[in-house]
Amino acid sequence: MSFDFFAAIFQWLTGNYLEFIAVIAGITGVYLTARLIVWCWPIAVINVVLSTIIFYNEKLYQDAILQVFYLLMAFYGWYNWLHGGTNKTELAVSRMKLKYILFFLFSGGLFIYLFGFVFSTYTDAALPYWDATTTVWGIIGTFLMASKKIENWIIWIIIDLLCTGIYFYKELYGFTALYFIYSILAIYGFIAWYKEFKLTKV
Repeated sequence: MSFDFFAAIFQWLTGNYLEFIAVIAGITGVYLTARLIVWCWPIAVINVVLSTIIFYNEKLYQDAILQVFYLLMAFYGWYNWLHGGTNKTELAVSRMKLKYILFFLFSGGLFIYLFGFVFSTYTDAALPYWDATTTVWGIIGTFLMASKKIENWIIWIIIDLLCTGIYFYKELYGFTALYFIYSILAIYGFIAWYKEFKLTKV
């Protein structure tokens, strides 16, 4: 490869080092989550803090606010995975009941509309309704992940593909690559958790 190529990479890294570190932490965290390794949660904290700074600077306010929730859920998920099972044992992978699926579908659609309206009307937010979609379903998906519900991966596959397009549009190319990789890892995570579910049959 030419010197210009490496110079361009170096220039991008020096100007976007926070994004680069967030990308590495994010990929590592999702991979560990897919493998059901509890260290995914402390690594998620690193990704969350850096992502908050980046999204705020890019005026993706809903994404920035979402990171605060992710931070809280990282600590909740860490504890719940270790002690959320019967008699405070390790939590097992399980599936959602139909009534909860319907509840999340209805409430998710409602809050997407509300958040999109508020941020499009009262702020200078970029892509408010698309941002609302990833925000609301990100909240739901994270809660289900912390609860070891296998359906969380279906949500993340959809969200990650949407985010890939959003961040490409915003010229956040590091995050574009990150969320494309996330979508692949989400498919892997669904398969891995489904196999674990079949073994435990909770």
